[in-house]
Amino acid sequence: MPDRILLTGGTGFFGRRIAETLRERGHTVVTPGRPDFDLMDPSSTRRTLEQVRPDTVVHSAAHYGGLGICVAEPVQIFQRNVIMGVNLLDAASKVGVKKFLTIGSACAYAGSVNGDMKESDFWSGPLHPSVEAYGFTKKVMEVGMRAYNRGTGMIGQMPIVTNLYGEHDVFGEYRSHVAAALIKKFADAVIEKKKQVVCWGTGAPVREFIYSGDAAEGVALLLASGYSEPLNLGTGIGTSIKELSEIVARLTRFDGEIVWDRTKPDGVMRKVLDVSKMKSVLDWTPPTSLEAGLARTIKWYMAHKAEADARA
Repeated sequence: MPDRILLTGGTGFFGRRIAETLRERGHTVVTPGRPDFDLMDPSSTRRTLEQVRPDTVVHSAAHYGGLGICVAEPVQIFQRNVIMGVNLLDAASKVGVKKFLTIGSACAYAGSVNGDMKESDFWSGPLHPSVEAYGFTKKVMEVGMRAYNRGTGMIGQMPIVTNLYGEHDVFGEYRSHVAAALIKKFADAVIEKKKQVVCWGTGAPVREFIYSGDAAEGVALLLASGYSEPLNLGTGIGTSIKELSEIVARLTRFDGEIVWDRTKPDGVMRKVLDVSKMKSVLDWTPPTSLEAGLARTIKWYMAHKAEADARA
């Protein structure tokens, strides 16, 4: 049965892909934005939900970015994300929303987890200091959804999403995810005929990457499943930052030297999700390979470079 869905962050990098995917499945998706819909204002949030009257809320709006912004803006990241999430949960419960899905993050896992991260590890220890402020806001939302479920019956869902990349991402170094930051670095180097690209850290950390279109499909499948525990959403495939850099260099046709700035932080040394439960619950595996997804992203970026670089 198609739902009437209110989607926050519906014009953002990931939100627009979620909107497209849900509409393809027959849902009515409403994506209100500022100034009329201000998630930092509880009255504005409540008023908008009363006007839309959704069956389901999908919360993909966030104040976020890569390692740079997580280190530079811990207060803003914590404050804005917690306030937006709590305002939305409360308003949704008061207008009779049946289901609330919030986008989680692998940043919410303990920094000391060894091996691939299972859902049972979600509360196993402190977060890595570099992403603590952002990651803990996802834990706040899980606790909040459980509280509202007990108090009002509203069902909560949370896909724990690994590193995203794809078209319409933020490519500037300060707010970008690692894949987008590398794409811009290497594309700029080719355009400017540079013989050297400097990358952060040692290149040794291992990360997992999922194409945004695949992740949106996973969100839609989770929504339809009714599964109400946090669920890892990723590929389960680890790639070192060095390997990622080399793939991006090849796809952008950069033939110079890659230099590693070891004064910059690496972050957690390994962050890969165990996706066995995802495959079981959703009967699904993300179809896009890292190379194919990066090739699509780079093609889009080069065709829209001025517009993409202007995004803050």
